[in-house]
Amino acid sequence: MDNNLNTLIAYYEEEKIRLLQLIDNYVKEDEYQLAHFHQEALYQLNGRLQTLKNIDDKLYDEKTFKRNTIKRMEERLSSETSEHMRDFLVKELSKKKEELARLDERPVQTNNSDNKIILDEVFFKLLERKIKSFKLVLKKSDNLFLQFNYSNKALKVSLPFVKLHKKKMTLYNSSIRSFNHLGFSFTKNESKLVLELKGDKDEILGNLKITLSKIVFEIFYFKEFTNESYIEINEKSSR
Repeated sequence: MDNNLNTLIAYYEEEKIRLLQLIDNYVKEDEYQLAHFHQEALYQLNGRLQTLKNIDDKLYDEKTFKRNTIKRMEERLSSETSEHMRDFLVKELSKKKEELARLDERPVQTNNSDNKIILDEVFFKLLERKIKSFKLVLKKSDNLFLQFNYSNKALKVSLPFVKLHKKKMTLYNSSIRSFNHLGFSFTKNESKLVLELKGDKDEILGNLKITLSKIVFEIFYFKEFTNESYIEINEKSSR
C-alpha cells in the first residue's frame, strides 16, 4: 500500500472510532440532535474510507460483501435449531469461505494511472489552446458529463441538464450543495452548474485536479463510472 494512502486510511479509521464514541455518549445523554449530526459525519467518513480502500484494492468491495455474508450466516447458524437448515448453512458457509480465500489469494489489484495521464494530456492541450473544448463523460447511460472550455485565461467547467438529472435522481439536492461548496453556481434558469477557474495555467490545473477528485470520489462513488466514462474532444481550436 502507498505510504500516503496508508496514512490517510489510518487517520480516517481513528476518526471513525472517535465519532462512534461521541455518538454513543450523545445518545446516552439524550442529545439526539448532536448524535444525528455526528452520524451524518460518520456516514460521509465511511464513504471516504470505502473509496480509499477500493483505490488500494479493486477487490475490496467484493471481499467485504463476502465477509459480511459469512458473518450473517454464522450468526444464523448459531441460533438455528433445524437440523436440515443447519446442514444447509454449514455447506453454504464452507463455499463462501472458499470463495473469500480465493479472493484473498489473488494479487492486490491497485488502480493504474493510465487514465490520469490521458486526462492530464487533454487538460494541457486545452490550456495551450491546441483543442477547442472537451467533454469528460462520467456516466454515459445517464448522459452525465462535464464540459470544459478555456478562453480569456479562464477555465469554465459546466455540468448541464441539472433539472433532468434531479428528475432522474442522478443528482440529489445534497449533491448540488456539494457542487456549490466547490464553487459551482447555477445559470439563470438553473439548468446548468458552472465553475470558473482563473489564474496561471499551473494554478488552474492544480485547482481543477482537486475539484475533479472531490466530484469523483466524494460527491459520487467512483465505481459508478466503471466502463461508463470517456473523453470526447472538440479537436481544433479557433486560435
